[in-house]
Parts: sequence; structure tokens; C-alpha cells
Amino acid sequence: MNQVTKWLLLICGCLVVFGLFVWAADALLPWDRPERIGTGAGAGAVVAGVLVAWATSVIGAASLNRSSVAEGNTASGERSVATGDNSGIIITGDNGNVQR
Repeated sequence: MNQVTKWLLLICGCLVVFGLFVWAADALLPWDRPERIGTGAGAGAVVAGVLVAWATSVIGAASLNRSSVAEGNTASGERSVATGDNSGIIITGDNGNVQR
């Protein structure tokens, strides 16, 4: 499944979750209608945010795994580090010695 399809499914899922929380709060809570809708919208937004955070990490992890396999970065040895395009500084923990 490509990235666009995953993101569209995530958006649709978040809208459905948000709508379900608003509907459930309106149907089940004993307060006045504005308070029920506000409570449902708040709870739906929180749960949709958690869903977005989780799905973003899953979608991002899948793309990271694919990109590292495609580049073929490998590391061998006890203290080796494999990086892709790193133009920064890598500190390996050897007494803080900076190597470029």
C-alpha cells in the first residue's frame, strides 16, 4: 500500500473516530446538548490525536525501513555505525573524541 493511501485511510479513520465520540456523547451523557457535544468533541479530538501519533510512527517506520534497505548501509564489527547521508558529527562514545 502506498503512502498516499495510508494517509487517506488515517484521515478517514480519524474523522470516523471523532464523529463516533461526538455521537456517543450526545446520545449517552445526561447534560445539556452544548455540554454533551463539547465533551464528545474534546474526547474525540484526544483519541484522534493519539491515533494520528501512533499511525505516523507506524507509517514513518515503514518508510524508514524501506529506505535503509534500499540504500544498503551496513555496519560490521563490535563498535561500527552505519549511516546514510550524514554530513554532521558522529560521536561514538570513545571518550568524547570527535571524528569526521
